[in-house]
Amino acid sequence: MLALALGLLSLPASAQLFNPRAPPLFKEEELDRRFAKSKIHQALLTGSKDPNCVQVVGGLLTLLGETAPYLHKRDENFYLDPALVEALNGQLNNGRFPGSTYFVAMVRRVLIDRKLPQDWFDTAAALAPYYPVMDLSKLRFLADGVKPIDSFLFTLPVLRERYEVEVLRANSSAASTAEAVFRDSYVDRAVVFGGLEFIDAGLEKKKKVKKKKGAPVEDEPPAMIARLVWYPPDPNSGRIQVFGTPVEKPKGVNITARLAEKQYVNLDQLPKGTRMLVRGRLWEYKKGITDVELRDAILFVDRDWSEGVLLADPNATAACPAAYNELTGTAPVQPGGFGRH
Repeated sequence: MLALALGLLSLPASAQLFNPRAPPLFKEEELDRRFAKSKIHQALLTGSKDPNCVQVVGGLLTLLGETAPYLHKRDENFYLDPALVEALNGQLNNGRFPGSTYFVAMVRRVLIDRKLPQDWFDTAAALAPYYPVMDLSKLRFLADGVKPIDSFLFTLPVLRERYEVEVLRANSSAASTAEAVFRDSYVDRAVVFGGLEFIDAGLEKKKKVKKKKGAPVEDEPPAMIARLVWYPPDPNSGRIQVFGTPVEKPKGVNITARLAEKQYVNLDQLPKGTRMLVRGRLWEYKKGITDVELRDAILFVDRDWSEGVLLADPNATAACPAAYNELTGTAPVQPGGFGRH
């Protein structure tokens, strides 16, 4: 069974950030077979006419979309924003329905099949107009196939921290090779960077590339470029400046993302300043990690869940006739006519 990762960790070495072996292999187990026969799975396949079950299914699909960009090769864990973990535990779990176990089973099904089942996506698409919290673009991305990154632990703050430790603080015996070793360890990795501010996007023509002597000069095809910036947390945020002296805010990291041809959000409708996350291959950086370039990048809106979210009314979860434990054995009978064995 997969474990819910409650937060991003800063690890002390690249060997612990990435899996040096083959990615984990997901095989069908008893949990998966029980889930396939459950009424919740049937509702995912065909939808539900019960308004309470619609909330449960919509909430589970919303969570699946939010974890989709972070599926990775490192191990069997997966990432879900802590605020969403709290909402899952409080709104989709009760004495007779282990919503978190059902969510784990959904992620397992996707990883076993290597894609989101088309029937699940069709159900999500039907619900989306009435369920604005759901990000259909992330589910559409998952329906095209699982494309795991190297490690969801490898974030932009971790990249900066590792550069500080491994390059800027390298001792004299390692200083001459520290930059090259760092580049070999961390560049050319599939990554997800979140919490970015969208600056702009547009076509950028690549520079002319000269071939061998006597060969004609050709232009490379134009690329769609997105420019974003990531700002580290401001240590002075919320502090009262007694003498009114302005304090310089931390400088951001500029991110240039050369976009993949297929995108799942409409770039024409993205306002500047939108909070985004980007998936892609870490291609280049400037010393000090002041500028970063990604290739084959895909953009998604990165919602800020820190103010809380309503996935489903807990009363609706309790009233949904399909929301009872069919996965891990007998659940206690609940009052109200919906308790089942």
